[in-house]
Amino acid sequence: MKPIDELLAERFKVAIGLAFGAENIVDPLIKTADPRHADFQSNVAMSLAKRVSGKPRDVAEKIIQNVKLDDLCEAPTIAGPGFINLRLKKEFLAASLLSAIYDGRAGVERTAAAQTIAIDYSGPNVAKQMHVGHLRSTIIGDTLARAMEFLGHTVIRQNHIGDFGTQFGMLIHYLREQKLTDKPLTIADLDRLYKEATSRFKADPAFAEIARKTVVELQTGQASATEVWKPMRTATREHYTEIYAALGVTLTDAHERAESFFGPRLPKLIERVKQTLEPAGDNAAVIAHAGTADDADEDVTGNEGAGKAEEKRAAEAVEQEIPKVEKAFATYSQGAFCVFLPGWVNRDERPMPLMLQKRDGGYPYSATDLAALYFRVQENKTTPEEQKPLNRDWHADRVIYLTDARQSQHFAMLFDAFKAAQWDVLPAPLHEKATLADSGQDTLDSRIHAGLAPQKPRVASLEHAPFGSILGEDGKPFKTRSGDTVKLKELLEEAVVEAGKVKAERAAALSPEQRARVAKAVGIGAVKYADLKQDRTTDYIFTWDRLLSLEGNTGPYLQMAYTRVRSIYRKAGISADEVRAKRPALLLEHADEIALAKKLLAFGGVVESVARDLKPHYLCTYLYELAGAFSRFFESCPVLRAESEALKMSRLLLCDAVATTMRIGLTDLLGIETLEEM
Repeated sequence: MKPIDELLAERFKVAIGLAFGAENIVDPLIKTADPRHADFQSNVAMSLAKRVSGKPRDVAEKIIQNVKLDDLCEAPTIAGPGFINLRLKKEFLAASLLSAIYDGRAGVERTAAAQTIAIDYSGPNVAKQMHVGHLRSTIIGDTLARAMEFLGHTVIRQNHIGDFGTQFGMLIHYLREQKLTDKPLTIADLDRLYKEATSRFKADPAFAEIARKTVVELQTGQASATEVWKPMRTATREHYTEIYAALGVTLTDAHERAESFFGPRLPKLIERVKQTLEPAGDNAAVIAHAGTADDADEDVTGNEGAGKAEEKRAAEAVEQEIPKVEKAFATYSQGAFCVFLPGWVNRDERPMPLMLQKRDGGYPYSATDLAALYFRVQENKTTPEEQKPLNRDWHADRVIYLTDARQSQHFAMLFDAFKAAQWDVLPAPLHEKATLADSGQDTLDSRIHAGLAPQKPRVASLEHAPFGSILGEDGKPFKTRSGDTVKLKELLEEAVVEAGKVKAERAAALSPEQRARVAKAVGIGAVKYADLKQDRTTDYIFTWDRLLSLEGNTGPYLQMAYTRVRSIYRKAGISADEVRAKRPALLLEHADEIALAKKLLAFGGVVESVARDLKPHYLCTYLYELAGAFSRFFESCPVLRAESEALKMSRLLLCDAVATTMRIGLTDLLGIETLEEM
């Protein structure tokens, strides 16, 4: 069913139009209220009074006279200067909750405006073990993907594997130097060799120069480099596939879209940028001053900061000709191909470039990211490899990136460049293009002739969802005692061990196999929930005691709460299916029954808000509050010893609604396993 606040808002908008004219229809500002006074409240009268030159209470009275709420609410009342208080009818609550119980979705309505949504998350790097920093992107992104799919959107998971940058030229060269190119290497071997190669790269300019040439060798597809590189990818895939299975996330090989996938598209990307953003008029002087395409073949020497140095030289060259960028343009500057955007300046107030090709012909990750964005929004997918995971053409209406907050500037520039090229305007679907091709040119007349409605251009929404850091108990980035980055695989293994030490309820009655399953579910669930319950934009402190507590807002507490709800049916000697089959009446008389029903009916709106705001912690907070509402209900409203059989069946049905909502919330959306016994 539609969230109650949306139902109320629709009714209020109609009432405002009837009372004051369509031109005065505004957001009725419906919000949940203090339960002592009302269930919902509209605050629109105060702001609308200024618009229609009336008194707030008079405006509120006119709205009440025109709003049709007999099927939803008791008679509205006015409080204070013009607040409209609304109390839901018990009959409406019962009917709505029964509908939610029997729809199999806990009342969550599928969207009427389904979108194709690409979510870029996880993104491990080849030749490096996943570390604790990958946890947030992986599980936040997975929760958002689950929530959006549950709402009815088509979700394109995109695992943008890092496998094509300067570091791989460095590692390939080091393996050649150490004569290890034909040796089988594990992810642990590659991780160690990567660190050794990095040290050489920083300390030895000659090594660094060859490494940069080697990455061009890789990026141009030369077999001498790719044959060394492919086994690295295989070993890394085995590593992160194992971690994904442990975490219970939904990423598969079909969602992999590595940097190397876009390699062949990079030369074409540069040409597209030139055609779209080539400077003209006042900007033409920059081309002559800053260099030509031929300069891009020059070699660059120096340390790993060479890319930043190139950007600085490019900015200085442009700044001498154009101190302020008024309109986006692209040009070669000091041999590097860059895009300059209005409003982007560095600390010295010089124009800040988005570099797309280095002087040596190599491509930085900004080029790969721009190519990936173009692919997701603009490119027609015609081959099975391009179309996966859908096996059809697709274009993203919404593109979401999950990375740490340090990359916020990068994505803001990337999005500005994409919009400057007007690539955020979505193309017509292939089937529509084919229809238009049969009818002639894509004009208004041809659309009408082809039976296609004239449409406004669809514009893709580009969103970066940054997240904070995981900290140790000292408030610093989470590290091992030796100061190394915490490996994600080791963290998850430790979580299972620590969970096994917790004295869970009735643990003694479980078999060793059941105990092992409980330890895994609780340990992994604790780690995931501790992260997901945080506002993603904040940092948080990682502590085992807090994570694994059976009290408070933790994963184990909610898993235990679910188990307790399910145990009621075992004690009653009847299954939830049998209760539902009897179609008992839902009797809502006690205040805690009514409060629980209201909380259950809020679930759909919470899921929608998670997808809208990209904030999984909304769902975590809701589930914790639902568990609290159930606890109060269970203490004050006997279930198995209810006063009558009808009341017992009604309360068992309420218990079923709670269990279903918690299972969907925990397992289907957060990806945390629920257990029948703990």
